[in-house]
Amino acid sequence: MLRLYTIFPFYSSLIFLESVYDVETLNDDNSTTDKDHSCNNVHQWLVVTSTFLILIVGLGAGTGVMQNYFEQSDNFKGISSLSFKLSFVETITNVLINLLGPFSQLMLTIFSARTVLFISIVICSLGLLLASFSTEIWHLYLSQGVLYGIGCSTIFYIALTVVPVWFVEHKGLALGIISSGISIGGLVMPLVMEPLNRNLGAAWCYRIMCLICFTVGVFSCLIFKNRRMADNFIDEKNTDNRKSNKLKSTWAMVLGMFDFSVAKDWRFLLWVFIDIVLEAAYNVPYYFLPSYATYLGLSSSEGALVLSVGCGMNALGRIISGIIADYIGHVNVAIINSVISGLSCFILWTYATTFPTLMSFAIVFGFFGGSFITLTPTITLLVTGYEKFETGVAVFLVLTVISMFGPNLAGAIEVIAHAPKEFDSYKYFTGAGYLIGAILLTFFRFSLNRNPFAKI
Repeated sequence: MLRLYTIFPFYSSLIFLESVYDVETLNDDNSTTDKDHSCNNVHQWLVVTSTFLILIVGLGAGTGVMQNYFEQSDNFKGISSLSFKLSFVETITNVLINLLGPFSQLMLTIFSARTVLFISIVICSLGLLLASFSTEIWHLYLSQGVLYGIGCSTIFYIALTVVPVWFVEHKGLALGIISSGISIGGLVMPLVMEPLNRNLGAAWCYRIMCLICFTVGVFSCLIFKNRRMADNFIDEKNTDNRKSNKLKSTWAMVLGMFDFSVAKDWRFLLWVFIDIVLEAAYNVPYYFLPSYATYLGLSSSEGALVLSVGCGMNALGRIISGIIADYIGHVNVAIINSVISGLSCFILWTYATTFPTLMSFAIVFGFFGGSFITLTPTITLLVTGYEKFETGVAVFLVLTVISMFGPNLAGAIEVIAHAPKEFDSYKYFTGAGYLIGAILLTFFRFSLNRNPFAKI
């Protein structure tokens, strides 16, 4: 449950894709539907509210809190490399979110969004419920990893693809509100889960989270309003062609999911590799900060607070970075923020031995570390162009899935390296990843435009 707002890189950043680029050119046919949309203001914002709520409890909660609890409790006592093995729980979730995303879009062309949303909520809730009965780590892999990941993948793509259909105007505002749900969940849910773990134990924490997820999810389904993409383009009088158009749309989507021609562009492949390096590094602190706080002798409450503040600053930093990027360029901002993030690991995290110094790192890294995620869609658009953007996003998600193993790689290095101090390998891995990413981004930037003052 931790950092799911981080494992959905495209979602929380599409608000800036709408504002920085003339995205109406991507949807010229929608220009004829302004009057239709103006008649559905209530339904529009009910859909936004519905998705916002389910993202808070469904995708915004935190595995780092659970991992920290399991490391200190007797649930898995005596297991070697416990932290490394537990990190695979969220890795499985993240991998499934990336790999199953295109197929979730296919489901939306076959079933109504409300039906798919309800099914995904049930799957997520079932994953949390079964996790409460886990007595082995592989039980968590199957429940909180596989089942929860399948449900989260579908919820994410409903928010990503269905909500924008409702909006011609204020589309960016709607996406911004929804994306904040994930960040708010990352801020609030660890503070809810930590006392549940402390007072009731992990099993009841999972069960209560299951109940919260299901209750809020059912309410979200009740206020959710279906709208098919085809409704924006097909005249209601032309009902005879609806079924054939839907079949064509489904077949086109299937073909599009397996169109890897965009990967022939070397710049696209370079950008994919850069994202893998940056995201692999980015995931590490959010996995291990609660455990590091415990290592320093801080309480579990202080560890949860550090994680929550980092999540809150991450949300704020993404918004501000996107606004600044509108003026000085998206790649330029990504380079600057990657350098600051890398240096914060070597300067702040390396010497963070008290609660105030660790909080300082969480604030700085949280603010700057997630900006490349915010800017991912627009940078991808620079490479693919409008025509291949949607295909490029699908291919990008599949190719970058390897980045989800970043914390596992860092954990393996920690076990093998035998660093003088525990957690040093995590600090160096994260800092080096960001600085290497900044260097590659600089090369990528000058491949697009050699003018050092150009807005790229």
